[in-house]
Amino acid sequence: MYFALSPRKRHCGRESRKGEPGIVASLGAAARQGRADMWQETLPNAWESIMSWIRHFDYSPKNAVLIPVAALGVGGMLLYWLRSGRKIKTIDMGEGWWGAGERPPKGKEDTSIRPFKIETSDKEIEDLHQRLDRFRFTQPVEGAAFHYGFNSSYLQKVVAYWRNQFDWRKQVEVLNKYPHFHTTIEGIDIHFIHVKPSYVPHGQAVRPLLMVHGWPGSFYEFYKIIPLLTEPAKHGLNEGDVVFEVICPSIPGYGFSEAPHQKEFDSIATAQIFHKLMNRLGFKEYYLQGGDWGSRITTNMAQMLPQSVKGLHLNLVFITIGGLGKVISTMLGAYVPWLVGFSREDARRVYPFMQKNIYDVLQESGYLHIQATKPDTAGCGLNDSPVGLAAYIMEKFSTWTDKSFLHKDDGGLESKYSLDELLTNVMIYWVTSSIVSSMRYYKENFSKDPSIHNRVGVYVPTGIAAFPQELLHVPRVWAKDVYKNIITYTYMPRGGHFAAFEEPKLLAQDIMQFVRKVEQL
Repeated sequence: MYFALSPRKRHCGRESRKGEPGIVASLGAAARQGRADMWQETLPNAWESIMSWIRHFDYSPKNAVLIPVAALGVGGMLLYWLRSGRKIKTIDMGEGWWGAGERPPKGKEDTSIRPFKIETSDKEIEDLHQRLDRFRFTQPVEGAAFHYGFNSSYLQKVVAYWRNQFDWRKQVEVLNKYPHFHTTIEGIDIHFIHVKPSYVPHGQAVRPLLMVHGWPGSFYEFYKIIPLLTEPAKHGLNEGDVVFEVICPSIPGYGFSEAPHQKEFDSIATAQIFHKLMNRLGFKEYYLQGGDWGSRITTNMAQMLPQSVKGLHLNLVFITIGGLGKVISTMLGAYVPWLVGFSREDARRVYPFMQKNIYDVLQESGYLHIQATKPDTAGCGLNDSPVGLAAYIMEKFSTWTDKSFLHKDDGGLESKYSLDELLTNVMIYWVTSSIVSSMRYYKENFSKDPSIHNRVGVYVPTGIAAFPQELLHVPRVWAKDVYKNIITYTYMPRGGHFAAFEEPKLLAQDIMQFVRKVEQL
């Protein structure tokens, strides 16, 4: 999870042509581009000819009718030229190197896609059990619930289950039920799963969908939604007109993706790598979906290569709440929401503003300051203690799922998830020793100028699923400041931050509704 973001200034270099908002989504038409270029080359010379004609024009009554006709024609030419000449900023699609040492000569890099299988061993499990056996219990404050963080009395129950009942070998089999792969991009091994429909009716188009996780999640968050997207008819989503093949990569430094060996690896660098991944898989156009860091990464992908992105679906949107206009709309929205473009539901979710957007956010973002400044200090301790790691990660699945879970002794965790599910996600961080590198991602992003994310608009068709228990609510009217072509905006009836993990069917239905509308454009 993050609350404001960053990239390097050098990325905001390249620009591309812009037409009407509906057309911008594809940014496609070569013919349209050719016409725009033709007008820009022709108009300067045409203007000189027009001025010469005006200077030598015979202003007789006979020719007077030609003046308004000529003015109308010239005005139309100028209007078309100005519209054709408008530009969309895009983020530069550059070349990075994040591997150890120097980059190999061009053409010498390994571009193969290699099957991968998650494995475990007796030694790995024995080491975990020995560490769990040495757990030192901390007595909680009476009545603390989750107000002080993960309740240590409940943590005892979790550790006991982990040590005596949790079957990591069985969960490894669960993880391996989908095909896993590795491929090397810009010097680091990228892990991803790639799931195709088992059956596709004749004439049915299968749409590629890249889904990106965040922190402290993993590719495993999508295991319950994948079958709904790849085989919707089997799961009661039987419209049958929208079927996906799903690609879920691990962000570099998370899980089974190699950690960057160089500094400054941020969301834009990730977006660049994931575009290259999709291209390597043979896709020219594809849909994107993300929440948390996945929202930022997929947004950057849409800002980087809009011509490759058929549509962008998000279950979390971050914008900068600043500027006089936002301040005024925030003040007025509490009393006359309709005047500033808020719906009644927007007003219900945004206000009281200080409570929901300042106090609640501060209460949930202490981890963020640590990870954005000195991640290795806390990270090294978490990497050495499975119990500390579980408490640190699983606490987020409590209050980020439902704010009211703060008042429950067990954090409400087992009301939405099973301990097997929660511990499997923790184990992905544990067996890969990736907690430190995942925390560094905050440092790399927050150390750069965040304004590029709002300066570069998103013109591809966008769908937003606004879950009521999300940490921040962004009304549609605010989201439009960055996302210029919102096709669907849904107030989801329930659910929080980990949408695919908690409410897979709701999210799948919204993705399908969005894609259905995009395909009709």
